[in-house]
Amino acid sequence: MNRQTLLASLSSLGVAIGAGLASALLSVVFPVNGTLIAFALAYFAPLPVMIACLGFGQWTGLFSGIVGSGLIAALLYPSTGVSISAGASALPGWLFCGLLYAGTIALPAWLICAAALRGAPPLEPQTRARGVEKSAAIANAAPMRALTTATLFFAAAFSVGALALAATYGGLNSALGQLTSELTLLLREVKDAMTSWPPDLEPESLARVIARSAGPAMAASALSIVLANLWLAARIVQISARLPTPWPDIPYNLRLPVPFAAALIPAIGLIFVGHEIGFVAAIASTTLGTALSLQGLAVMHYLTRGMSTRTPLLFGAYILVSFIPLWPMALFALVGLADAALGLRERKRLRQSASPPST
Repeated sequence: MNRQTLLASLSSLGVAIGAGLASALLSVVFPVNGTLIAFALAYFAPLPVMIACLGFGQWTGLFSGIVGSGLIAALLYPSTGVSISAGASALPGWLFCGLLYAGTIALPAWLICAAALRGAPPLEPQTRARGVEKSAAIANAAPMRALTTATLFFAAAFSVGALALAATYGGLNSALGQLTSELTLLLREVKDAMTSWPPDLEPESLARVIARSAGPAMAASALSIVLANLWLAARIVQISARLPTPWPDIPYNLRLPVPFAAALIPAIGLIFVGHEIGFVAAIASTTLGTALSLQGLAVMHYLTRGMSTRTPLLFGAYILVSFIPLWPMALFALVGLADAALGLRERKRLRQSASPPST
């Protein structure tokens, strides 16, 4: 091994250690501090792992996740007397938290970045002619692979978590009943402390709704957060000139494969089966719907290019999604479904390519 290779290896090792430490500290700052700023910082826990993976290689990103998991476990190791029940067995609290960080932050961050890099073209097309560069940008599959991997991961992870919880408590209804009871006690305390609690809103009914919607809502939120972190990490790495691929045309390339988009319809139908199957179908349909709503937003970005009202339209759309997300996201999911079925962006691209050049 020559000196240059050794220095590169040491640099990657240092980046992996630093990224793992930063990610782990961001993930524990809210449980330790409990402030609103700490809560906001916890959303960026996947960011250092993603930067390491995108800018310094997949193995660097993987090792940073291992470092972060080890640090979480090491910080909590003195609490060996605390155990977390998992069915018939129990895990030490420090080991459970280390595995929880690995499964919910480090692993998805690394997997999604690895999928994006495998679907991205190399950097060389940037040096070619302008027309070739545009074609390469259109053909970039990185956004689709990242969105598909994230959707699959969170749908599967939260479904397995729900089934494991059901097995621990002897069935899904029993598990949801236990969660509803605990939430009811908490909401009653909130009701007693508030003077403006709606008189017709019963804590038991609200607790039941929260218990049944928590899993699907958390899966959708996790998908949105990790993809936002991916975009930010890629921008940071691009600014540092370490991104190994041209920047993709996200409004054109962000999409689910057509079979995944079509799976939303039967997933919604299976919700009405109820029991464990219905709950898993709710998680899957919510995750797929969130992915399709992101595709719908990308469609809006692409179709409004060249329009004089593009900026206010996009601004208004994001205001609606930020403050009343349910119905706007459902509408954008329908747009995403229409794009998967009818190829809305392809139609516009074909019209543009068929139009004669202006003289």
